[in-house]
Order: sequence, then structure tokens, then C-alpha cells
Amino acid sequence: MQPRLNIAKSACEIIEEEIRRLFINKSSDALRNMPVREMITSKVVEHINIYYKLGENDFIHFANLEDKNRLNVDDPKILYDQKTINNKSFIWTFNFLSDYENFCRKLPFWTLSISVIQNKQTVFSIITNPIIDLLIFSERGSGSVNNQRKVRALTSSESLLMCKSNNITLPKMLSQYTLLTLNSTSVELIYLALGIIDYHVISESDYERYQDCILIAKEAGIMNKEFDNFIVLANERNLKRI
Repeated sequence: MQPRLNIAKSACEIIEEEIRRLFINKSSDALRNMPVREMITSKVVEHINIYYKLGENDFIHFANLEDKNRLNVDDPKILYDQKTINNKSFIWTFNFLSDYENFCRKLPFWTLSISVIQNKQTVFSIITNPIIDLLIFSERGSGSVNNQRKVRALTSSESLLMCKSNNITLPKMLSQYTLLTLNSTSVELIYLALGIIDYHVISESDYERYQDCILIAKEAGIMNKEFDNFIVLANERNLKRI
């Protein structure tokens, strides 16, 4: 049986082709009126179920509750339920186009994510955006790879660039730096891992929500420093500047 990481990669290839076709060929209004997330989720669920029977030791979960509510699941037993599933189970977690308005406006700042959680830890994450040629993945303890190249967040420039969660106020200690807003936390965290930005000030709720991106960032060398109401993410050298 193929490793789950390989199955997730091949599932990403399937949805990349579909998403690329829709993004290029459909109008903004058409995208808003199409059940895009439901379509690609159904394809991924079908693909995984070929190799690992869902509802036995593998289950699906959605990072966004609204995605779960939109999807009509024939067999509710395939859905993750923390009350009945043991820690040895594999939880396939989907976060597809959480930045849907960017997608509909034909802006490239959105991601598709498949990750697997076991024993309350993210085992691996794959995040893709075929429009900006992004295919980055991390397996816990093995580093991060983007398009077959190892990723290390080593940037430390004089002109520092930062992003932040929408639900927090910019802390004064970082107010002198340039703030970049992409309206996509997932892309911002990936850009942090790639060294394109220097800091991300993230709320505690977003930190929990984006564990797929957090794994990739940490495996690329990003560290965190906790404060009362937020967490600062940066590489070791930039964290020392605070």
C-alpha cells in the first residue's frame, strides 16, 4: 500500500488541474456561483478512498467548519469525531480555498492544503497553488521542500517586511516595519517560510487553525515567540531583533 504522503501528492495533482482550469477559464461571477470547494473535496475523498478505506482507520476533517457543512457526505462515519476516534487513527485534514474571495477575484493569493494528523500532531502537510507555481510540503522532522528544492528561511534584511492576523492589533514593538496585507494567512505563512517576508504576527486562534502552514514554516527554520495575545513567527536571527 502506498504511503499516505504519496496519496496526498497525487490527490493534489488531481485538484491542481481542475483548479487551474476553473481559475483561468471561468469569470469571477461564475466562480462565485459554483460549488468549487465541494467539487474538489469530492474528488480528493474519492481518490483517498481507493487506497485507504475511509471510516476504518482513516477519516476526513475540515479546517473550516463551513466546508464540512457545505459537503454532502453519503457516509458520516468517514468524518472525524474526536469523541469516538482513537489517537492511532489518521485524520486527513482539508483546507481548500479558505481565501475564496481572492480566488473569485482572480487574485493568486489562496492555497489548497491536504495534511494528515495522528495522535494530535500534524504528520505532514502539502500546500499548493498552481497559478504561482507553489507545491510545498513538509513531513515532521524532515524539513520543507518546494518544487523539489529544500526550503530554509534565512532572510534577514535591513528593510523588514511583516504580516499579521486580521483579528489582532499590530504590536508597537513591530510598528516601524512595513506591513504587507495579502488577505490570505496561508500564503503569508508560506511566504514567511520561503523568506519573502520577515515576520508574521499571528493570533492564537489562527495559529491553531493553520497548523498545516505552521508545520511547513517550522520545518523551514521558523521559530515562535509567545506574548500575551499573539505569537511572533520569524527565523532565529530576526526573532533576536525583537
